[in-house]
Amino acid sequence: MVINYDGFEVDAYTDAVKSLSEKHYRNVRRYTTSAFMRMKLGEARDARGVDPHIFETRREAVDFANK
Repeated sequence: MVINYDGFEVDAYTDAVKSLSEKHYRNVRRYTTSAFMRMKLGEARDARGVDPHIFETRREAVDFANK
């Protein structure tokens, strides 16, 4: 799965995604073109004990997922 996080509310969505990821995803690669959003998502995901890395582009996320 590859997810684009441009334009969403960070805290509520991060809580929901953590639960879904643990139950239903084998692996997830996330991206947003916004440096500010990557920072906010990284902080929110780190605080919840989830891998905070978020790619800058869809291509980077897909390439990493295909390794």
